Amino acid sequence: MQTSRKTLAPATDQGNAVQLLTTEEVALWLRVAPKTLRNWRSAGIGPAALKLHSVVRYDRAAVEAWIGKTSKAAA
Repeated sequence: MQTSRKTLAPATDQGNAVQLLTTEEVALWLRVAPKTLRNWRSAGIGPAALKLHSVVRYDRAAVEAWIGKTSKAAA
């Protein structure tokens, strides 16, 4: 049995592309384990997540904003 993978174009919000990422994609981007990201979400200290039914997604722009807000310059 062959499974097909569909690639969906990003949804748009008034002309601006909205890119939703999975927990695994954001964890890879931040170089942390997916469990760490889930723990941060549970504790309310990670990037804001969206829950669509039972599926968790992250808006790329929200993750970038969270990185900018929480990052510190290296000394």
